[in-house]
Amino acid sequence: MPIYEYECPECGVRKEVLQKLGEDGSTLSCSECGYVGLRKILSCCAAPVVKATGSPACASGCPAGGGRGFA
Repeated sequence: MPIYEYECPECGVRKEVLQKLGEDGSTLSCSECGYVGLRKILSCCAAPVVKATGSPACASGCPAGGGRGFA
């Protein structure tokens, strides 16, 4: 089962959810404000890209802010 990232449109809190393929976030609720119906968002993949220096880095253009989870 893949892990999806969801965001609350009311307060902006993000959470990761382990779901079966084809499920949506229509019944998920926000842990902060209680809003029901979180939206699925794009997140940076977990596979690092190795730079010429040999150190891992997030791929350029990463929507998660670049370097998230990598040194």
